[in-house]
Amino acid sequence: MPNVAATLLSLSLAGLLTLAAFTDPWLVAAVVVVIQLLLALAPGPVSDVEVPRFASIAGTGLVATALTMWPGALEGADGTSAKVFGHADNGMIASIMPAIVVGVFLTLATQMLRTDGRSKLVSTASYSVALSVCAALAVAWIGAVKSFGDAEVVAVGAAGLGAGLLVWLLPIDRWVCGSIAMVAGAAAGAAVVLNVDTPMTWVLGMTLGATAAVFAILGQVLGRQWADGHPHPAAGWGLPGALSVALSAPIVYIAGQLIGAPGF
Repeated sequence: MPNVAATLLSLSLAGLLTLAAFTDPWLVAAVVVVIQLLLALAPGPVSDVEVPRFASIAGTGLVATALTMWPGALEGADGTSAKVFGHADNGMIASIMPAIVVGVFLTLATQMLRTDGRSKLVSTASYSVALSVCAALAVAWIGAVKSFGDAEVVAVGAAGLGAGLLVWLLPIDRWVCGSIAMVAGAAAGAAVVLNVDTPMTWVLGMTLGATAAVFAILGQVLGRQWADGHPHPAAGWGLPGALSVALSAPIVYIAGQLIGAPGF
């Protein structure tokens, strides 16, 4: 069964992102950093091997956030890169791949520094890289608020995420519950679109709400499976709660880019 604490954490983070989006992108970045640090502080998989992970996950997230807020840092010398990074103002998340490269490097470096014989090397490194990727994906919330959708697209995504997770708490068959959660997410997304001043159509609002609900639920399921049985106090709520919001971020960003497209 889903964890109420994890759901409350996801709802709190989504609410903070929405409030920050209507205030200042820098506050959105601050909330994103909190999400990334929650992922970095998550317990490792249950085993007799301590997984070195904080440096790689936190480093990936901070690099992704910094490059998203200062895209001009991605400009190279004349003739080596396109000059769109420092001048685009419609939201970009080109920082994700460079940040993942940093995360992989830090993961390998921390594994090399292990003095326990490096047992379970593949599984421990994979765990760190996987969470590093999730930490990098969280910056899509920043790209979304800087996109054509502005703060409103963040509000729509957060509403779908919240509605889906609330329905997911129902103690009924998981397939039935997931289907109802999609409908609830779609309804919440459309409701926000119809009540705020936004160029989004209700069709896009429904699509975003339903998809955000699905990915938020997926984040909770993955987070709980990764930390299943771990004695760490935050195993049952910190990781799944933050992961839900991180995995929903790219969906919200894509919706912001689709505004004005035919059919939306």
